[in-house]
Amino acid sequence: MAKVSKFTSWNEVNEALGKIRENTITIRRAEAAMNNQITAIKSAFSEKTVPLFAENAELEKEIEFFTKAHISEFTDRKTKEMTYGKVGFRKVSEIVTRNVKAIIEACKQHGMLDCIKVSEKLDKEALEKYADSAIETVGAHRKEGEKYFYDIDLEELE
Repeated sequence: MAKVSKFTSWNEVNEALGKIRENTITIRRAEAAMNNQITAIKSAFSEKTVPLFAENAELEKEIEFFTKAHISEFTDRKTKEMTYGKVGFRKVSEIVTRNVKAIIEACKQHGMLDCIKVSEKLDKEALEKYADSAIETVGAHRKEGEKYFYDIDLEELE
């Protein structure tokens, strides 16, 4: 069964188009006002926070510099707990490669196909799972070191 329109004339259709036009204008004005408010809020947020982000970045650099300068104090524990947070060092591991094409070929020869992505890029994450002797067999080696970190205790703010 076909649906029947509630309009009975072209004049009613024209009036409906007029109402849609009025609604659309009202919607666009409200949307423009909303966008202006959003822009004002974003601007006020930036005014308040951009200097704080910059200050935090500078403080983070200074904390890292100081902490690294005092790395010798981290013999028993790799983390120093303080009143407002903690700083320290975490053990990190990274696969170092020189000739990726040669390593890919060596991985193929040694059955380490899971270390090779279909695009034939070396998968260092997969290679990292192998023992050092296997990694060295394909021409790479593991480099270990310390990586700086910091955490802030935000529980008090909540």
